[in-house]
Amino acid sequence: MSRYIVAAITALLLTPTASAQVRNGVIEPVVAEVFVDEPFRGTEGITFNNEGRLFVAGNRAVWEVATDGGVRKLTELESNLGLAAIGERDILAADFGPTNAFRNQRNNDGVVWRITPEGDKTPYITGLGDPNALVVRADGSVLISDDATNEIFVFDEQNGLRLFSTAVNHPNGMVLSRDGKTLYVAQIFKSIRPVIRDDSLWAIELDADGNPVPKAPKRVARTGPMAANDGLAIDKEGRIYIAANGPAGEVWRYDPATEYVTMIAGNMPGAASLVFGRGVFDHQSLYVTTTFSGGRGGKVYRVKTDTAGK
Repeated sequence: MSRYIVAAITALLLTPTASAQVRNGVIEPVVAEVFVDEPFRGTEGITFNNEGRLFVAGNRAVWEVATDGGVRKLTELESNLGLAAIGERDILAADFGPTNAFRNQRNNDGVVWRITPEGDKTPYITGLGDPNALVVRADGSVLISDDATNEIFVFDEQNGLRLFSTAVNHPNGMVLSRDGKTLYVAQIFKSIRPVIRDDSLWAIELDADGNPVPKAPKRVARTGPMAANDGLAIDKEGRIYIAANGPAGEVWRYDPATEYVTMIAGNMPGAASLVFGRGVFDHQSLYVTTTFSGGRGGKVYRVKTDTAGK
């Protein structure tokens, strides 16, 4: 049975607020719980800091989330995009700034903020267009995708901001493979004028220095014509989890070892970003944010899985 047939059967058998995992062809449903319901109208970025504290970008602000789903506002933003941990305690937050290419023209007023758990906010990376997803690498450098363009940038404090790749059109979520030899990139759009969704997951091969090799990226997965691939996460086995934004609000899993693509969760309209639990949070759960989606978005969900994050 092909991986696409497996995925289709899984999708047909999903019930509201349920997810499914496929083990040896047997579908085992698990519940996708609403973890945070209020006060968000729309959420997107989500990360744990390196103390194991959970942070979410929503309602144009950054919030800390407690284990009981309660929230505390840290600081306000112009927009709520990707988050990532940096250093011992801080997080980074991507912000389109006052203008963005979706409503205006191309610009350079985007910023990545460095924010402490106490809410102190300082500009960390400037001169960007519309920064979206963030990846902090082991050497401290930061990868930043601009989903209004085909640009991924890299920043470090010694060399500043420079172009990293233009291989993927409208790149959004990113995650590094366990061995650091591959950067997985979610493509969210085919175009933004008009907005046309895309459901591709791409693999960019990296050299020993962590730079893209001079070859075309490989499209390794698709999640369906109604999906717009958004955030990515990786588990300890190296499998990639894709938040497929759209009315269905799904989470898909791509296994590089088998090339299987399986939908493991659904009915989370506007599924945007996702992260495995850390600290005192359940390590075998994915925490999933949801963007504005016809009044149904904004919730943060928890999806039980059979493994933990990388």
